[in-house]
Amino acid sequence: MIPARRYAREIESRWAALLERPVVLGERDWALICDWHARGIPLALIDEAFDQLAEKLKRRRSAPRNLTVLVPGVEDAWRTVRGGRNEPARPTSPTTAPDPLDAWNRCVASLAQDDSLRAWLQGLLARLRAGESAENCEEALREGLLARIPEGIRAELEDEVGNELEAFRGRMTRQTWEATRDRALFSAARRRFGLPVLSGPAPSPRDR
Repeated sequence: MIPARRYAREIESRWAALLERPVVLGERDWALICDWHARGIPLALIDEAFDQLAEKLKRRRSAPRNLTVLVPGVEDAWRTVRGGRNEPARPTSPTTAPDPLDAWNRCVASLAQDDSLRAWLQGLLARLRAGESAENCEEALREGLLARIPEGIRAELEDEVGNELEAFRGRMTRQTWEATRDRALFSAARRRFGLPVLSGPAPSPRDR
């Protein structure tokens, strides 16, 4: 795997070239770079997402604020590669994208009946089915997931995130470092439990 520092420099350089100005990476940017590197997402896929974004910016000259604008393209391409392709591909049709609710339900089913995390996640799903927005449920997940995972798993994730971020630490202020660490830890936790981002309208009654 490409070293973390070089990985970050390549993304930062491409970002600056796209915006045609020097850039300062923020906590969201660093957390994303850490997440992508930890998951082994090739730079080729990220370059492809940059190419797609460059085409969009030709039609609307509003400059994006951070790297999160690349997430849909990167994730779609990564799913395609993980599904069996060896080369980066253009994003798949939205109709073929996996249903996040299926993954959430699999996570719940994998947890023990008396696990407090299972009950809490079931509560979030119930709120979604009752009509609460995916954005509200996502916010609740961000606020409560780390407090509910087992201490042993949290310690493992903290070590993993700390090791991954160490290569970038010299580029951050203390405040950015702490905020980036928290974001990266949350991302690692939801990845460990298989909880993709919720989106779209609440499920219909037949999906309950």
